[in-house]
Amino acid sequence: MGRVTIKGLLAKKFRLALTSLAVVLGVAFMAGTFVLTDTLGNVFDSLFAKASQGVDAVVRSREPFKADTGPGSNNQQNRPPVPENLVDQVEQVKGVARAQGVIQGTALVFEKNQKDFVQHAAPTLGVAWFPKGQEVAQAFQNVEGRRPADADEVALDRKTASDGHLRIGDPVKVSFLTVPPKVYTLVGTFEFGGDENGLAGATMAAFAPTEAQRVSDRVGRWDRIDVRADPGVSQTEVTDHIRSALSAAGDAKKYQALTADAFAKEQADTIKDNLSFFNIFLLVFALISLFVGAFIIYNTFSITVQQRARELGLLRALGASGRQVVGSVALEAIVVGIFSSLVGLVLGIAIVKPLEGLFSLFGADLPSGSLQVEARTIVVSLVVGTLITFVSAISPARRAARIPPIAALREQALTVREGRRRYVWGAVFGVVGVVMLFAGLFGGQNGTNSAILVGVAAFCVFVGVAMLSPLIARPAARLLTWPAARIKSVTGLLARQNAMRNPRRTASTSAALMIGLALVTFIAIVGASLKSTFADAIDNEIRADFVFSPKNFQGFSPEAAAAVRRELPGSTVVQFRGGQVLVNGSSENVTGASSNFARVADLKLRNGFDRQSYDGGGVVAYKDAEVGGKKVRLGQTLRFTFPKGEKDVRVAGIFTDKKALPGNGDYVLSLKDWSLFNEPLDQYVLIVKPDGTTTHQAESTIKRIADRFGGISADNKADFKDRQLAQFDQILNLMYVLLLFAVIIALIGIMNTLALSIYERTHEIGLLRAVGMSRVQTRRMVRGEALIVAVFGSLLGLAIGLLFGRALVAALSDQGIGFSLPVGQLVVFLILAGLAGLASGVWPARRAARLDILRAVNTE
Repeated sequence: MGRVTIKGLLAKKFRLALTSLAVVLGVAFMAGTFVLTDTLGNVFDSLFAKASQGVDAVVRSREPFKADTGPGSNNQQNRPPVPENLVDQVEQVKGVARAQGVIQGTALVFEKNQKDFVQHAAPTLGVAWFPKGQEVAQAFQNVEGRRPADADEVALDRKTASDGHLRIGDPVKVSFLTVPPKVYTLVGTFEFGGDENGLAGATMAAFAPTEAQRVSDRVGRWDRIDVRADPGVSQTEVTDHIRSALSAAGDAKKYQALTADAFAKEQADTIKDNLSFFNIFLLVFALISLFVGAFIIYNTFSITVQQRARELGLLRALGASGRQVVGSVALEAIVVGIFSSLVGLVLGIAIVKPLEGLFSLFGADLPSGSLQVEARTIVVSLVVGTLITFVSAISPARRAARIPPIAALREQALTVREGRRRYVWGAVFGVVGVVMLFAGLFGGQNGTNSAILVGVAAFCVFVGVAMLSPLIARPAARLLTWPAARIKSVTGLLARQNAMRNPRRTASTSAALMIGLALVTFIAIVGASLKSTFADAIDNEIRADFVFSPKNFQGFSPEAAAAVRRELPGSTVVQFRGGQVLVNGSSENVTGASSNFARVADLKLRNGFDRQSYDGGGVVAYKDAEVGGKKVRLGQTLRFTFPKGEKDVRVAGIFTDKKALPGNGDYVLSLKDWSLFNEPLDQYVLIVKPDGTTTHQAESTIKRIADRFGGISADNKADFKDRQLAQFDQILNLMYVLLLFAVIIALIGIMNTLALSIYERTHEIGLLRAVGMSRVQTRRMVRGEALIVAVFGSLLGLAIGLLFGRALVAALSDQGIGFSLPVGQLVVFLILAGLAGLASGVWPARRAARLDILRAVNTE
């Protein structure tokens, strides 16, 4: 039976190619995701390893608390700096050859024209570069020019200088987070770790040590201390010596020592953990593509097994058992799965660079490096692709084995009757899916459990609808071809009959497109609802004329707000910040706001707001905020743990509407307490111009201030709204592009099914041609069938997407999210899906029209 199976596959190369295509694309997407994320991980591993060259140990402050505010969160920004005198203490420890302070601040380097800084996404680092022979780390290599020697000089990594069109001797404007911008003289360039491509997309500006401390608000302090061991002393030994010294001095609770290798690994792991959402994001779309592909494989094997019923029946008549028939089809599926997975793996490696280009197109520039193909990628790609193909083929194989040998040799065996069991299981899957959907959205689970429930619910609903859809395939085909019936179109009526003849096939073929359109509809509804809610919040609940916002997500100096107050006297200026704290031991995101926040943002404060208490260092809590399982009350005292200490904070008010609040925290904290954070950076500044000042005058002043500091977008209210909504659109468009893989696979499925069904209907098509049907009419008939399948699947997808989208928006209603239905967009999706389905029928239609009439009539 094995040889028969292999020979059958080799004899049907066309069928093999069609069956493989869906698996190839799905596996390629998954393999490409793994290779891309592994490549990114290797880039950061290499980067931090280079940064630690020459370093044997690291000394730093301990974290004040462990924050856990979401996937990939870290608490590095909460770690306090170390005092300068600790360097001398560490240098006296046994086994230490040299200890040196390290600054890792933020420095935005402007281009030569000083109108904009070099880049907007990756970190913009400002560091200290010690005189030659004194540095511990050996990361600066291939130096051109010299290192900075005084407070007016700067050196840049070579790629930043090139991108900014800067040469040695040029003036360089650099902006900082805590002090005003300054113009330096460029005295040197370097390669970090010898990498001519830069620092994984980051920029680096190096200053003389005392200047680096000043611009990073670290005068008399360092971010950490790098240590080089004496010759012959290992990293572990020198680290143990430092730990013992810290313990003896009573500083073990304040500071910690770790090996340079451990520090580099921790830094790389933190970055990779923060990028884990990116991996999950892409894998979700890859699994969607594979899920869609599973329907195509199932449908293909169903058709091919049905077409081979006589062949399998003959094998049964010659003595093959039902188990051998199942084994034969299963072996074919395994061969197809392995072959498809291997091709998909190769294609996945090939699409990594296009994927990077795709993300760059949507504003997410990813650092590039040598492609990393891990053993895990190869194994998972082969196993998943083969397993999905095998599982998808089992049901058709078992169905083939149940056909009696004699019956299989008759023409009637080619028609498979529907069973009630399919519809019972379809109903079960559908009901379970809907129940799990509502449990996940409204059951009060944590975020991870809720996401898992919703994902499983989606799977169950899709499977359930796919199993039940043959019940409505016939009436749907009749309804969709009603215009053809009215005008008595022969080709339209034939297309209707072809679609109605085998409702299971029609439903299975349309199921793949159903999934794609359901997800597109879901994203469109959720996106439109979020955009509409956000736009309404800006229009109705934010009373500001202008807004400062960061260009690179890093925050900006409070000096910008102070400059507005000085240069636009009489204006209302409200600063908003973001941070992490512990509230009675529970990790929380908090928003900081000036005491006059109510003048620009309507949070709908309840009666009883004590502004005086808030101004003195109080907090305003959201109505549903809980501590210890009980809702927070007005006047209650909460214990806040900040990066720089603890404090009891009184609840000065309760707010009921989050829509106008930057961030999504449950607490708005007075800026008076922001001195307990390490870096008091503004995230947004809302400005109301003073009376008597024209809009043009105010806008000119505000833009001039933003340009002077750099890294700040200064917008009027309308432009700010457009900029924020454009970011929504960017993310939504990226999702649509990624879902396009699934839609393409679904369209390939339609083409696949039609091509195989034409082979099955060769005799019938030959008879139609013999009695007068032209080639044009034949093509119209096949394309009409493709259109019916595409529109049927699209309508099912729209209905399911509407269900999921409406349910999710309802679950978010307590966050102020309102429902918005993008009718025009959904109509466009439906039309495009129909046109794409029509296009997928072009090639099968041309193939049908080219059939030789005499050979087709004589086919049995």
